[in-house]
Order: sequence, then structure tokens, then C-alpha cells
Amino acid sequence: MNSHKLSRARDVLAFGLSLVLMGSCSFGSQPKAGQAEAQPDAEQQKKLDEARAELEIGRNMAGRLLKFYGAYPDEKLVRYVNEVGNFVAKYSDYPDRRYMFEVYNSDTVNAFACPGGYILVSIGAIKNASNEAELAHVLGHEVAHVGHKHMYNALNKMSKEELEKNADASGKATEIPEETKARMRPAPEQSELGATIAKYLSGSAAGLNILQAAKAGMSVIMEKGLGAELEYEADREGTRYAVGAGYYPKALINFLCRMEVSRGKPRDYCLKDAVAKGEPSTILDKTHPAVPLRVSNIKDVLVAMKADEIIGAKGKKRFTVIKERALKQASKAQVDTETEGKE
Repeated sequence: MNSHKLSRARDVLAFGLSLVLMGSCSFGSQPKAGQAEAQPDAEQQKKLDEARAELEIGRNMAGRLLKFYGAYPDEKLVRYVNEVGNFVAKYSDYPDRRYMFEVYNSDTVNAFACPGGYILVSIGAIKNASNEAELAHVLGHEVAHVGHKHMYNALNKMSKEELEKNADASGKATEIPEETKARMRPAPEQSELGATIAKYLSGSAAGLNILQAAKAGMSVIMEKGLGAELEYEADREGTRYAVGAGYYPKALINFLCRMEVSRGKPRDYCLKDAVAKGEPSTILDKTHPAVPLRVSNIKDVLVAMKADEIIGAKGKKRFTVIKERALKQASKAQVDTETEGKE
């Protein structure tokens, strides 16, 4: 990533952090002029400290992922993704949370939900989507992960030994493509804020190192996954959020099925009841249940919602215009870069 892209990524992350802190960590009303600022009680302080710990881990993870893959160079696309993602989030179970969405530069179809509200979606996922409703459902899935604190809780439950083991495993990157390895940057140092609040994550004086937790989270997000049940929950809840926001109910099913067809699977593969186990070929394969199982789970929640009676918007026209413009600009930038290299 060049210095401009890295600077932009840092600015966006810093802005996102400020938004979440303002939205999630305020207690009571603001003091009037001349009044002393009200101090949180012990329980409020604990919640505040845990929220800060969650944010710091998520910020560190998101920063690592952006350094790892590179931020996709299109500000308008990023703003659009933030608009859609935050609109869906308003219909979640946690409407007061704040989210920062970024597009990372990988053609692999995937997205990452980091603690605290940092959500990254690949340009490959956007390319695979055919309308705004599909993007909204994908982002709703990630919003559900964050809202239910799936990653944060998974890290919080780990013993010191498990954290150390996962943190060590995250540095090996044995399955990372060579072109991605070439873009890797040195790991960021632990921040002063992280050092201050680290003790609160586990609820003990010993606590855990924020940097170590972020490294362990990277291992979970890219190698182990959160487990089938939490992925099914994110599919169910994310579908509910997107439908509540007015989007087409079957959009996530269509997105997942198209993804499998693009990978060479038969068109009816995602509708099968049984799935043969095979070697995972992508991060998504490693960290998520097989698509037919996810589709079956999503169908169950749609039945419960009586989704057949819901029309829902697809938003194809706006999405197509934005996607085509973004890809055209990226293609032009790539040509310009190659031309400069030859001069």
C-alpha cells in the first residue's frame, strides 16, 4: 500500500474509533456550565473500560487487515458501502452502535467483522454482488457479528495459553497467497491506550495484552473461524436486519449461490441437503459452514418471517452505476501505474 492509501486508512480508522466511542461509551447527560462533571460508578466504569478494550482490539485488527491486503482506492465506493452498512445497522438489535466500513483490495469473496464496529468487505464480494440488497445482506451478517460481540467474546473466553498459541499462529500466514505476502507491512506497536486498558478485557488485574488479543483474533478470523453456530446466527440476524431495512429477503441466498457457481460448482449445489466434505480452498471455506447448510439456515428464518409476503427492494440501478464506475476507475489507475513503471 502506498503512503497515501495507508494515510487514508489510518484517518478512516481514527474517525471510526471516535464515532464508536461517542456512540457507545457515554453515560448520563452532559454537565451544565459551572457543574462538576458526573463520574461513572463502578459498573459504568467497567462497561466503559470493556468498550474501550473492544475498540482497541478491533482497531488493531482492522489496521492489520488493511495493511495486509491494502485499502481499495475509491473514496466514493467506501462512502457508499458505509451508507448501506449503517442504514442496515439502524435496523439491528443495537441501533446505537457506530460502524466503520472499509473496502479491502482482494478478489476473494469475503468480509471481516472486527470487534468494536470495524467491518471490512473485499472488492471481490462487491464484484460478486449484483445489487444493493445483496451487499446489504452481506454487511448485515457482519453487523450481527459485531453487535453480538462474537469475536470479542471468543477472545475473552480464551486462557492465557490459548491466546499465546493463537497469537503465535497468526504470524505464520502459511496459507496466504504470495502476492499478499509481498504487501505485508511490519506489525503495529501496541498503543498507549491499549496498554492502559488491557487489564480490563479479562476482568482481572493480570488482564491480557491488547496486541496479543488482536494477533489471536487474526488467527481466528483467517484460520479457525468463530464456529458454525455463530455463523448461522450471523446469517439469521443479518438477514433479519436487511429485510427490516426494506431489502429483498432472498438476496443473501442469491449472493452465496452465485459465489459457488463462479467457483465452478453446479447451479443446484447450494440447494443440496447433503454436502460432501473437501479440503478448504479459501479463507471463507475454512471459517464458515458449507454454503448449502447456510442457505438451509437462511430459508428457515425467512419462513419464520413470512418473507414470501415481503417484496423488498433490490437497488440494482444505483449499485450497478457505483460498481461499474469504481471498477473502471481502478482499471484506469492500474494502467496509469503500469505506464509510469515503463517510463
